[in-house]
Amino acid sequence: EARYQYESSLISDIIVGNDCKNILEIGSGPGKLSHYAQIKAKENGFKIEEYHLIDKLNAKKRFEKRKYEGKFFVKDLFNQFDTNGLNKNYDMIIANDFLEHIANPSDVVNKCWNLSHDDTLFFVSVPNWRMEHDFIYRGLFDFDNFKYFMWIHGFSPVMVKGSDLKTPPHPKTDYETTLPDELLDSWNWYFVFRKITEEFSEEMTRKFNESKK
Repeated sequence: EARYQYESSLISDIIVGNDCKNILEIGSGPGKLSHYAQIKAKENGFKIEEYHLIDKLNAKKRFEKRKYEGKFFVKDLFNQFDTNGLNKNYDMIIANDFLEHIANPSDVVNKCWNLSHDDTLFFVSVPNWRMEHDFIYRGLFDFDNFKYFMWIHGFSPVMVKGSDLKTPPHPKTDYETTLPDELLDSWNWYFVFRKITEEFSEEMTRKFNESKK
């Protein structure tokens, strides 16, 4: 419960701070995270126009039983992402502890790129391997590897935060050279990505050059 509260606070702050009115959450489960995030956004006086969730039929049944808000789409995301019926320009897309459980994360991320506009924020939670999570593709979600995976699919990180929960200690690997020390034992890594558009690339280059002065 405490973890849902923490993650929903992160997400609601991003939603409110960036005026994200149309949200898509993939691999949402029954919608507990979205439920808390929407409550927190409302408490800050922010109105979400559309919140879409995607998962399997059993998750939808629990979503409806709990009377959560939003529109639920039943889709099997394990091998490919059927985007029929979804919007084409979400302000924010959420994949919380999801991509590591599917057979084709590449297809899902590519489809998310197509469902986003130039300013869309892509919130992705990745478990730290130190917490002995189950991964289909071991190594893909190591810190540096995952950032590269997202980059080749057209997304660049603009923020990464850690969790209050901590993992057992273990030194950095060769695939964690860009991992901040304060995130080494974080249970999860919470990334926010943006599309790599020409304008965004120019903005990042300008900021980088300014930081060197």
